[in-house]
Amino acid sequence: MRLADLMGARVIDSSGRQIGHVGDVRLVEEKVLARGGSGTRMRVDGLVVAVRRRGRLLAYDHRPVDRPLLLARLVGRVAARARYATWDQVGAHRPPTTLGERGTVRLTVRGEDLMRLREAHDDWNR
Repeated sequence: MRLADLMGARVIDSSGRQIGHVGDVRLVEEKVLARGGSGTRMRVDGLVVAVRRRGRLLAYDHRPVDRPLLLARLVGRVAARARYATWDQVGAHRPPTTLGERGTVRLTVRGEDLMRLREAHDDWNR
């Protein structure tokens, strides 16, 4: 699977309802033992599920912003409905079959059961 195949993919929840699209992919760096020493690798931790495409604001919707105040308020409104799906909650992924088509991600949970993006940020920063 290519990371580019996930970006923009439609997200369908366990009830069959389209709840948004993949707005970002969270990667986590892991240490691994390798022959002759140790190294690192990147692992997909989860997906940011955005509700509206127009709501993206230079990726500010993917991380907490608290300054300047006007920007923080605007971003808060834009990202208020964004959710986070852990990779364990992804049941299947169908990559696009033709150029310009979006892929599809199917979740094993309902959309309303996903963590709010702001809550996920708080967990990441502990």
